[in-house]
Amino acid sequence: MVQEFEEIGHSGGQIIFDVRTNTEGRRSYQITFTSSRPVPVVMSAVYALPQGEPVDTIQLGGIGQPWNPPPIPGCFPVFIASDSHGKFGHNCPQCKGYWRSGPWPSMCPYCATTAPDHQFLSEAQLRYVHHYCEVLSNALDSGADGKVVIDMDVVADAVRGAGEKPAFYVSEQSQQRKFTCQACGQFNDILGRFGYCSACGTRNDLADFEGQVVETIRGRLNDGTTPEDCLRDAVASFDSFMAQIAKQLVALVPLTERRKSRLSKQRFYDVEEIQTTFKNWFDIDVFAGMKEEEVRSVARMFYRRHVYEHTGGEVDQKYLDDTGDTTVRLKQRIHETKQDVHSFLGSLVKMARNVHRMFHELFPPIPDPVKAYEDKKARMAKHGKAHS
Repeated sequence: MVQEFEEIGHSGGQIIFDVRTNTEGRRSYQITFTSSRPVPVVMSAVYALPQGEPVDTIQLGGIGQPWNPPPIPGCFPVFIASDSHGKFGHNCPQCKGYWRSGPWPSMCPYCATTAPDHQFLSEAQLRYVHHYCEVLSNALDSGADGKVVIDMDVVADAVRGAGEKPAFYVSEQSQQRKFTCQACGQFNDILGRFGYCSACGTRNDLADFEGQVVETIRGRLNDGTTPEDCLRDAVASFDSFMAQIAKQLVALVPLTERRKSRLSKQRFYDVEEIQTTFKNWFDIDVFAGMKEEEVRSVARMFYRRHVYEHTGGEVDQKYLDDTGDTTVRLKQRIHETKQDVHSFLGSLVKMARNVHRMFHELFPPIPDPVKAYEDKKARMAKHGKAHS
């Protein structure tokens, strides 16, 4: 199992430049990549100036499919192999954040910066591109014919080694949260817990809340944890979910200082205030599609969290005033049932889905990766039916 911040070695292999001079004195070269290491290898490529500056992505098609032409005459095609897990490291040109994913991201998972995909090369990859172009330039300028090799097996073998590493050393580093985007199926490995998919821009907050947090609380509830504790944890988790969305809205939407302060510094324990704030400021309707009875039940549960958190489960006057609950008396100790908390968790999932969907109405995901994934799933489903 890969640990946090573990160094991941390069997949290795060799880049071979075969330089030739024709009868008219014209210099040319062919590029070959070979690899014999028992690890996954994914190949990408960029066009780079002879000085080592990447300027565009090469769209590597299948056999017989031509590449897109270079944007500037005289560019070198530079082949970049993955790490030994078949993944690539990236750095954001804006916030400088580092993450791992497939070869060509479209968006920074931390600050949501979009840029041409070749601008997300990692710092180590940029050093490699510079070295690659330098070696090829020197081979062409030398006047000698023959093969020149960049040995990436040496790079792969240098991982965690005590000796001096090559100047073009490339390795990657595992981060803290690995997730597969539910919208486009792409792998991401990011620092922290929450972020955007770097391929399509869909946030992972909902998948985390619905698929992990809520399911964990349900499991604890079924295993005998008191419903009151589970209720408290459920509200706290929803508060964290809303705080992440609020943080993105602060970063992406022009707001007054007062509104920035509200979204950045205050908690999200008052569900009625959450609804008012997000509906009036961003047209994000937390309760969309929910019946009035369910909304009242959710609001009551949020108020009950206050009772469990601050008064030891005894009803105080604030609870009576806020809820109008006539089924309990002042100082009465209240309890929850397992069934009620399960129902409450289901309501929180509906609310989180509403927020996620409407946030992405404001900031739509990049459509091509999502469509490609949907088409792939449709083909797989059709293929499965044909063989059932």
